[in-house]
Amino acid sequence: MLKQQDYILTTDEEIIQIEAVKELIHDIHESGIFFQLSLRTLELIRRFNNLCTEVFINGDDSPSLFNQLVIISKNLETSLVREN
Repeated sequence: MLKQQDYILTTDEEIIQIEAVKELIHDIHESGIFFQLSLRTLELIRRFNNLCTEVFINGDDSPSLFNQLVIISKNLETSLVREN
């Protein structure tokens, strides 16, 4: 029997991770430290916000868009934690 890898998340866990990244971005925006972030991280934030708008506000339920959002949220979370 195949064992599920530890890094594979359920959709609910992915949404929780996306919400956590939204909170991190909100906290950074409120504190004003976004001027200290690298251009790579700022670009990830821009992409993350655009994808969140497409998926959650515009209601685009395309699996590829959601997958892109999950991947960017993982990378963005890593970048934000490293830079703070």
